[in-house]
This record gives sequence, structure tokens and C-alpha cells, in this order.
Amino acid sequence: MDNFNVTTDNLPKKFSVLKIIFIVLGVVLVVEIIYAGWTLFPKSGTTSPPVAGTTERSTARISLTAPQQSFQVGDLIPVSVILDSGLKTISGVDLIVRYDPEILEITKAGLSKGNILDEYPLMSVDSGSGLVSISGISSLGGGFAGKGEFATLNFKAKQTANTSLTINFEKDTTTASNLVEANTSKNILEEVDNLEITIE
Repeated sequence: MDNFNVTTDNLPKKFSVLKIIFIVLGVVLVVEIIYAGWTLFPKSGTTSPPVAGTTERSTARISLTAPQQSFQVGDLIPVSVILDSGLKTISGVDLIVRYDPEILEITKAGLSKGNILDEYPLMSVDSGSGLVSISGISSLGGGFAGKGEFATLNFKAKQTANTSLTINFEKDTTTASNLVEANTSKNILEEVDNLEITIE
């Protein structure tokens, strides 16, 4: 009967080593899954960075901006005209800005070209009507896509008042301010941002 005795002293040790190995592998697997989920899927409330060469919004617009909202009589008021083509390419721009000639003063010398288009065939001021008109075109055929400064309008404050600079805009027409799409020659301008100024 002694020949049938089987020693089992080594079995618990082998099982405990295998158990530890499986536990370690399981922990490593869980950590890998958590890490993959963390890097592949953004947390709620965050956004992915924009892809280079694209704009953050698809709406084509023209905006008027100034370094501040309040000025003193006699101050120079530099107004930047910012274009955003959305996700399209433009080959031409027509801009008409209305201002109050009783409150603000500007001459043709106060109009500065931007650097996003090749030619500016029209840059004029009608001080009687309070209109600034600027046209720009891309003569090289490439056009412009993205966001950039089309022009700067350098006004002079004449008297105390609250006043507005408004872009003459009517959607889907070419008789007012417009952005001309390069491929279709259609006006793609959808929105404008006017500017309110206080002169003290």
C-alpha cells in the first residue's frame, strides 16, 4: 500500500505561482484597456484641436473690430476688417461700411490694404454720405481661404456720441458687401459683425 502514496506537497506551490501570474496579466490587461480608452476617446466637455489649415467655423463672415470700445474726441480709431471664408475659398471681396460723418471722419488716405488679396482696385470714401467702399481680388488665381485682415479703416473722432459702423449687407445679393467664392462666383457671405463705438 505504501507504493500508492502520492506526494502533493508541490501542487499548492505550482497553483499559487500560476494564480499570481494570471492576476498580474489581468491587471496589465485592465490598465491597457483604461489607457486606450483615455487616449482614444476625449473626456466629456473637451473638444479636439482643429486640424491645421481649417477654420473652426463654416460660416463666411466679415467683422469690424477695434482695439477698444471707448475713445476721446480727436483720437484715431483704427478699425480692422476681418474676413472669415469659412471652409471655402474666395477670389474677391466687396465691402461697404456706413458711418456717421457728423461723428467720425475718414479720408482715402486713412484706408490701408490688408495682405490676403493681391489687388485692391477700389478704395474710396464718400464723406457726404458716410460710406467707405473697398474691393479686393485675387489676380493670381489661388484665392484666399481662412481668416485674415482685409483692410484697416482709420477714423478720427469728431464729437462725443455713441455711434455705429455698419456693414451694408444683404444675403445672396451682389449689390452690397459680398465674398465671392472662387469656383462658383457666388456670394457666400452669411453674417456680419458691426461695431459700436463710444466717444467721450
